[in-house]
Amino acid sequence: MSYFSNFKTINYDVKGVKGDKQFTQLKNILTRIRMKTEFIKNRVFYSDYMVMDGETPESVAHDFYGDTGLHWIVMYAQQMTNPYYDWPMTYYNLVKYSDKKYGDDKLEAHHWEDSNGNEVNEPGSIVGNGTGNDPNDLEATVDVYGSATKITNIEYEERENEKRRSINLIRPDYVNAVKKEFEKLLKK
Repeated sequence: MSYFSNFKTINYDVKGVKGDKQFTQLKNILTRIRMKTEFIKNRVFYSDYMVMDGETPESVAHDFYGDTGLHWIVMYAQQMTNPYYDWPMTYYNLVKYSDKKYGDDKLEAHHWEDSNGNEVNEPGSIVGNGTGNDPNDLEATVDVYGSATKITNIEYEERENEKRRSINLIRPDYVNAVKKEFEKLLKK
């Protein structure tokens, strides 16, 4: 089953000129189907998969299901809608994307982290001032000698890209049920 094969068609004015209409039937690509929450949260339906650099939804579908045409099931299981930005980019494309997004600032600080990986204020920044009494009369010790590590824009983008590599694939024995449910929902 091709992803768009069961989508309803709509009449679309290809000319778009007032008074001079020319309609053609097109698939309504704005249609969206969501998986049921119970299905999404139930781990029994899924297998964990780590996307390697250069793999595409089509290549994963071929390797896992034996059919490149089921690439949409790979995307659907992740609730991905944009294959260009939701799917992990190749390292080459990530560098190009970062160059375009940050330009000469890709080695500038995106944020700072402490030794536990928590985001912290930039060293030397002023976080506010004021005085007051602690209503609980508690004492607090602040470690002023802690260290913060700069996370550059490119490092941040690399981390985000790596997070997208860990995906869940619908187990092959459930694919037919998902396809039937998908077709049923599109007929409504």
